[in-house]
Amino acid sequence: MTISPRETANRLLDGLVDYLLARLEPAQMQGFIEAELDFVLGKAAGYTLNDWVTPEQIQQTARKYASEMDISGAIPELVGDMVEEFYQQAMDSDRLVADVVDEDVIMALLDKVLEIPLSRQSMAWLGRNPVLLALLAGGAQMGIKTLLHQGMPAALRDQLSRRLPERWVNSLDTRMQDWLLRRTEQLLSDPWLYRDENLDELRELVLVGWQDFSQRPVAELRELLSSEDIQELFVIGFEYWRELRHTDYFNGLLDSGVKAFFDKYGEMGLVELLEELGVTRTLMLDDARRFAPPIIEKLRQEGLLEEWLRRHLGGFFEAEETLQLLSEQ
Repeated sequence: MTISPRETANRLLDGLVDYLLARLEPAQMQGFIEAELDFVLGKAAGYTLNDWVTPEQIQQTARKYASEMDISGAIPELVGDMVEEFYQQAMDSDRLVADVVDEDVIMALLDKVLEIPLSRQSMAWLGRNPVLLALLAGGAQMGIKTLLHQGMPAALRDQLSRRLPERWVNSLDTRMQDWLLRRTEQLLSDPWLYRDENLDELRELVLVGWQDFSQRPVAELRELLSSEDIQELFVIGFEYWRELRHTDYFNGLLDSGVKAFFDKYGEMGLVELLEELGVTRTLMLDDARRFAPPIIEKLRQEGLLEEWLRRHLGGFFEAEETLQLLSEQ
């Protein structure tokens, strides 16, 4: 019985599809993944980043996603849902603040802030800010008046309120406010306040305050910061980002970042680059083994894997050139 070239081609297609499906069975996948990964890494070792992509290509791609792509309103909504889940889980915890944030981290951040010239200049600027000075002087004045009010016997306080003319009381109040304002300005403007030894005392005060605060349960933070506050802060930052991403300034920074990356890593081998970034063979193999087998098995069960193979291989076995080769056998 003579078999036509068309029938032979169909049998070859069926056989090839069956072979590939068998190679992608769960029992065969572990070895298949490792062999393919080693093959790719072996070939990649002979190439550099510049051999495959250019800075211009990456800059265009980065701009597309960072500057040009429309950001869906679903993103803030999703972040809000995630923040709510994180917030509730954190606040339901029995952990102390010290269990979440280490004291060494806080002090390292404080030391760095005090070391930056901008920080000291900012503190000096605050000492010249009229709004801050008025707030500090007003707070000091209220504290003094409260202290006098609470520490003075009620009978004496009543006598003074009846005997002293109101204009004297108002004048004394105004003079006290002016004096406190001048003294506060002098204190905050004095360079002596920002000497290293005084900043060391500030560091000690922050350390004492942190040690007290760190022993509080994380759940108490709900009194200071609600999940709505966090979500609103994100929305403010998100809106700022949406405006910034369309500016030439941002795009210039983006291009500079890509250029700096290629200046440093462009001539580095691909495998060496991956290791430099912390992406090792072990990590890649672990992720491939975790995700590939269940995904491919799901595709097999749904018939999508076979459909994909036939869709891509069928054209070769249906081609006239293939049928002509088979007819010559």
